[in-house]
Amino acid sequence: MSRRPAPRTTLQKLLSRFHFGITLFAVALSGLTILLAGITAMRGYADRNVELAAQLGAYGVEPALVFNDAVAAREGLEPLTKIDGIARLRVLDHRGRPLTEWASPRPDPAPLLTRVFFPEPYAVAIRRNGSEIGTIEVWGDSSTVIDYVRIGLLAGLACLVVTALGTIALARRFEYELVKPLNEIATVAHDVRLHRRFEKRVQPLGIAELDRLGGDINALLDELQGWQGRMESERAALAHRASHDALTALPNRAAFDEQLALRVAAAAQRGDRLALLFVDADNFKAANDRFGHAAGDAVLVALSRCIRDTLRNGDFAARMGGDEFVVLVDPLDPDTEPEALADHLRTCIAQPVTLPDGAVYRPSASVGVAVFPDDAADATALLTMADAAMYADKLSNRSPL
Repeated sequence: MSRRPAPRTTLQKLLSRFHFGITLFAVALSGLTILLAGITAMRGYADRNVELAAQLGAYGVEPALVFNDAVAAREGLEPLTKIDGIARLRVLDHRGRPLTEWASPRPDPAPLLTRVFFPEPYAVAIRRNGSEIGTIEVWGDSSTVIDYVRIGLLAGLACLVVTALGTIALARRFEYELVKPLNEIATVAHDVRLHRRFEKRVQPLGIAELDRLGGDINALLDELQGWQGRMESERAALAHRASHDALTALPNRAAFDEQLALRVAAAAQRGDRLALLFVDADNFKAANDRFGHAAGDAVLVALSRCIRDTLRNGDFAARMGGDEFVVLVDPLDPDTEPEALADHLRTCIAQPVTLPDGAVYRPSASVGVAVFPDDAADATALLTMADAAMYADKLSNRSPL
């Protein structure tokens, strides 16, 4: 008995399978491309957040490293413990010995992603007066990307399901009619992957099923663009915190160094004068020890408020660290005596301050003034002259607590 030949595949079935396979491959590739592009972008933002957090932590624990104070170091790390995506923090002294460390009590939602994205901690050297006094290490975790990965996978799966149903009905259409809308999706995916153009959207395609697919991809892009905006806002907030003092809200030493160099160069080009006032609170450590850290913080806040009140539009003030502040008067009016500026600051600072416990404390400060270009011809020398003038004022006008 002869075997009957197997039935041959019809052209319709062949085209149907071909269209179905090509469609699924194109959609899967587009979805995977968008997902990988999104993960790459989210990882970049997460890495930047960890870097900014390390820089912020370096500023916060610098005084603690100077005095080898583990409690103060933990307090300096406190703002970082509230940031999503931070798994562990550690502060090392100049010999590489741990001073303090913190680990997040929240479990890592995806340890594998953490090992891939954050295999090593981000370390920042902490320097004071040009010398390295310690290091801060920051470990990231996957909490900032896991939600995107989860939603991206679900959205990708939904896209595949919708496409599978749609291609069955579209198998009889001509190849051109099917390739053209898919090419629109591929173009959007290409722009997102190569150029990070998350504002791109799939336009109406004229085919109901692929329109639903385009809508799913657009929804995924909406999510990604929203996350991108939030990450940008968080990055801007961290950048601001990294360049400003948390207690007084004044710019910090790094911001001052940048401003001083820029303003000295601009003043030299314009032929103007500018004054640098170096302010140091008298007997602040003794007051801090006597009344407590909360009282010391209240004195520093009052002092910074007084400094801000003396600024004109265009002037600049910063906290150098501890009880040291600087003020840039730029430009310096020809008829203004630099010492008059210092006297004005001393008078303002001498106003009594009500401490948290109700006690009244009358602060005082030593103020040194240096004028560019009269006293120094560059930024470094100007700061040195102002610092020396402040110490001279402190020796000649030291007041008791």
